[in-house]
Amino acid sequence: MSALRRAFGLGATFAAALNGTMVMPLVVMALTRVGGVDEATATAIAAAELAGIAIYGLLLSGAARRARRRTAGLGLLALCGGELASHAFSGIAALSLARLLAGLGEGALFSLICANVAGEAQAERIWGQVNLVGGLVMGLLLYGLSQLPVGAGRGPIFLVLALMGVLVAPAALRLAPRVRTAAESVPVGLPSADKWLLWFIVTLAYGVQAGQWAVSGYLAEQSHLPVDRAGEYLALSSILGFAGAVAPSLARRASQRLGFVLLGFAVMAVSMLVFFNWLGDAPFFLGQVGVNVGFYMLTPFIVGLLTENDGDGSLVMRTLVIALFGSAFGTAVAGAVFTQAGPGTFSALCVGLIALCAVAAVRVMTRIQRRGAAARVDISSAGLIPSTGDHP
Repeated sequence: MSALRRAFGLGATFAAALNGTMVMPLVVMALTRVGGVDEATATAIAAAELAGIAIYGLLLSGAARRARRRTAGLGLLALCGGELASHAFSGIAALSLARLLAGLGEGALFSLICANVAGEAQAERIWGQVNLVGGLVMGLLLYGLSQLPVGAGRGPIFLVLALMGVLVAPAALRLAPRVRTAAESVPVGLPSADKWLLWFIVTLAYGVQAGQWAVSGYLAEQSHLPVDRAGEYLALSSILGFAGAVAPSLARRASQRLGFVLLGFAVMAVSMLVFFNWLGDAPFFLGQVGVNVGFYMLTPFIVGLLTENDGDGSLVMRTLVIALFGSAFGTAVAGAVFTQAGPGTFSALCVGLIALCAVAAVRVMTRIQRRGAAARVDISSAGLIPSTGDHP
């Protein structure tokens, strides 16, 4: 039961830490209803939230291990305060500072998760569980907010996000840095070449997924889908897409990792081709679901490899910053590439980048697995563990 409580606590905190990025389109829409804020300005204001997460990840990622309760308390205050200020203020500078404050709070909450799972063997299982729980919460939140009628002003979105911070406070305050047993070794760190390859995969995978999401509205227009129906399809696909995290959450052996990662990339690639090359309700919805399923099938394995070699959570926090960079870059360039190249060429480009990720994954994960096997042979020959079995 303790493992189940831990998964739900981590998942709830994960949902609060990343809900702002999940509902970013709705945040931008709400900001455009403020007087004097057009869509371009609203997007820039919303980007301050991502900047807050990145700043925290780069400068304060170790605080969760040194001062857990203070990090949790200040993070929750920053998150809720930023959301409430986003609801109350109207000036561009004030709104930007409010989104920055909310981002700093989200970064603090994510650092609590990283410190809790740092150094855990077969970390993809816990990341899969976290994605399942947190993803379901975020997907339901996105769906619920997307169904609210458009009212006067910016609506209740920021109040709902602040309330969510309050609701997850008990779980976040209970999260503590992981304490290793005497039998567990402190991670020695990945070789630089492996770490950079994993970060390369993270950058491209998040960039492709974010870019595809960014141009989904264009596809909806070409498919002659009403705006409300397209929004409903995207919200539902977000909920269903987190089902891909079932694979890493149930993985039992380290030898399964590469197969699941390659399957995730394959599902993403095929879904991209369906999404961009067939018009209509079914290709739009099923293609988006497939992209999300493949993405959430493979990313816990990649992040899990980094987590296993993370002594205090700072490595995974830096990985989050890299993922945000990839997402921001993919979002920024996708519209221009799509409008100039067209859906067919855009999908071919996405599939090419996915294939490049798959090649990098084969290289780095085969190398890591080979080193792990050699280490088990050395330990086995010393009589410390049995010489048979499939260990992580």
